[in-house]
Parts: sequence; structure tokens; C-alpha cells
Amino acid sequence: MHMHHEYATERALHPPSNTPVTAMHVCLILDNDALTETVVTALEGAGRHRVTVFHDIAELTQSTMTPDAILIGLQQFTALRENEPMVYLRLSRRSRIIVVLSSRELLDAAHILAFADAWVFEDINVDRINELVELGLEGHCLMPRQFLSRLGVDEIRLTLLPRLSEPEFETLRLLGEGMNNRTIAGRLDLSEAIIKSLVRSVLSKLHFRNRTEAGVFAARQHGALLNARRGDARPLDRTGT
Repeated sequence: MHMHHEYATERALHPPSNTPVTAMHVCLILDNDALTETVVTALEGAGRHRVTVFHDIAELTQSTMTPDAILIGLQQFTALRENEPMVYLRLSRRSRIIVVLSSRELLDAAHILAFADAWVFEDINVDRINELVELGLEGHCLMPRQFLSRLGVDEIRLTLLPRLSEPEFETLRLLGEGMNNRTIAGRLDLSEAIIKSLVRSVLSKLHFRNRTEAGVFAARQHGALLNARRGDARPLDRTGT
């Protein structure tokens, strides 16, 4: 998969007007009806694609259609990969698979997105779905630029803070102050063994590679962590996409 900066592909996204456009068959299996309606309206409005909507994986696998692209929701794609690996292989040989997900799901889904041909973010760039499908058919993926910086990844992690328990949150905050497990245990009046377990949980839930990365994040986002503790976490920045 080839990933591009959002502003580095204007030529690819807007071919010369005399370039012939071939109608493509796109199948949809998305995770909710509202998103399906939005995507269908955009695809049909452009008049560049023939659209078929399936309600679940079973309908797709029983179909004899060979679409150019399959737009599939993250939950559906995860189920396909985990429960129907042979079906996934068959579909991936004949069609491009483009996963549709929200930005806050990116870190959770990183391990499975490599098996897709391209990605579309429903809360950031789904309004460019026609262009993104055409890029996906060529094996390209357009990444919103905020994901290409560490601060962009920080923003995603901030949206995941509610999954931390209070002891986990406090452990993360104290990692940002450079404390070791023994010092954190004393501060929180917990055993060192429990702190080790809390650190592992924080790393897993927020997708840090190690405690140093977690500590740097907590130090860099000190103000945002305080806001989150008061229930005023900042939303993911959508600007500049």
C-alpha cells in the first residue's frame, strides 16, 4: 500500500478533463445505515460508479459479483479476517478492499489495516470518497496529514483516555513526571506489583510501545490530561485535512 500526504496528490486526484473515466462497480458493507446512506449518495451523485449494497458478509460471499472495490466497515472487516480467512483471500484476489473507519479507531485497528488495500476515515475524508476509491483501486491510501505527526497521534490517544481506570490514569500522569514504579507505588499507596500491572495496562490500552513513550506523551500533553481529568478532553482536531 502506498500512503500519501493529503496535499501531495492533487494531480492524482484530479486527472485531466479529457481522461476517459471508466465506470467501476463498488460494493458496500458498512457498519451502520447512516454511513451507508452518506457514501451511496456521494458515489451515485458523482455518476462515476455502479453501487451495490450488502448488509453483511454472508450476502457478499454468496454473491457471484466481482466488484472492482469493496468498501467495508472496520467491524465487518475484522469479522471477515478473523472468522472467514479463506473468504477474505478469495475476495482480496478479485477486488480491492477499502476499509472505512473513524479516526479514533486507527490505533486499535493498526494490526489489521495492513491487510486492506486502502482506508477511508468517515469523520475526516469520507466527503472525498469518489477520489479515494479511485486511488484505492490503484493501491494508494490517502492519509490525513495530522496522522503523520506525533501530535496527531497524541490527539487520537487523548480520545482514548476514557478507557483508563482512575488508577491507570494516575499512573500515566505520574509516568509523565518521570517517576519509576516504586515512587508511583508510594504516591498512590499501592504495591509495586500492582503498579507494574497498571503500567502494562496503560501501554496496551493507549498503544504505547514502552513506558518511555507513555511518559513523553503524558509530559507533552500535561494540560490536556488535566482537562481530561475534569471531563473536558479536547476533541480530535479536524483542521488542515
